[in-house]
Amino acid sequence: MCTVQAALQVAGTVIAYRQKKAENKAIRRDQDTTRRNADKGYLHDLNKIDQEKVNADMEKAKAEVKTKAERDGEIAQKTNLGFGNNTKIVQSIGALYDEDWNEITSGYEKDNQMFQNQKIEAYANLSKTYNSLRPPTEPSRTGLIIDVASSAYKGYETYKTNQEAKE
Repeated sequence: MCTVQAALQVAGTVIAYRQKKAENKAIRRDQDTTRRNADKGYLHDLNKIDQEKVNADMEKAKAEVKTKAERDGEIAQKTNLGFGNNTKIVQSIGALYDEDWNEITSGYEKDNQMFQNQKIEAYANLSKTYNSLRPPTEPSRTGLIIDVASSAYKGYETYKTNQEAKE
């Protein structure tokens, strides 16, 4: 036998245990949603960065074709006008356009470095989001059993004391 107070204390302990389990389930569900959203954001960032890289590749190709066309046109024009030694004309114009090629390549390499940095930043943001999620602490079944047993024992002791007092 035990007292009503002990029974309520046991019931309260069990309810608190179940409530903590339910809260942890909700926390895990929310964290899973946060992780899925972080993954979506990361994939969106990677997609955007890859699209920018494709655009940079196209710009580089266009610039190279344009520069080559201008160089070939200038060589043809000077050769047809008879400005002298064809080899010297090609060498002179080629040297001028090498500078353009270096500028195009340099700009492209800077863009690639920027894209790589953006990928690193996107992953850092994903990691930061993941690391900010604290796992919930599960309530202990052993603790529940000890609390229930303790409350039951106190109730039993109270009941025994009351019985002895009546006699």
